[in-house]
Amino acid sequence: MKNSSKIALIVGISLLATVIVKADSQRSQTQSPLQNTKKAVEFFAAELDFKTNPYGVNRMIEEKANNITIVDVRSAKDYAKGHIPGAINVPYDQYNGFTGSETEFPGLTKDKVNVIYCYELLCNLAQKAAVKFASLDYPVKEMAGGFAEWKTHKYPIVK
Repeated sequence: MKNSSKIALIVGISLLATVIVKADSQRSQTQSPLQNTKKAVEFFAAELDFKTNPYGVNRMIEEKANNITIVDVRSAKDYAKGHIPGAINVPYDQYNGFTGSETEFPGLTKDKVNVIYCYELLCNLAQKAAVKFASLDYPVKEMAGGFAEWKTHKYPIVK
């Protein structure tokens, strides 16, 4: 291969490399970031505002917090078999799964945070109740994991 051909080949490869680098640079500038961290902050801050866990509820009970009402939305039959100490029962099956027109629920109060729990992690009754209660201006917080998670941690149960 002649020197002029070698030089032409090197220049061609160099130009191709430059085009690839520029294209890659432009592509990375137009791609969305890996994560919108500002939205992540908002999301997790909201989670902390509206969710708790069995540990948090147990701490509130131990500290005799007077600014909460613990609300069990499981059936009355399951509530009678065992529930979190101090919890009131607002059974989902007596309130149309919280999709009806009810506007008042015995035991709930608007001057305390109503900490709601249902059966287990994938049960969404507590979430449905929280939507209903919050729509009526009751302050709410969901206990993630439900009664099953409470029992897993061997926290006190009242029968």
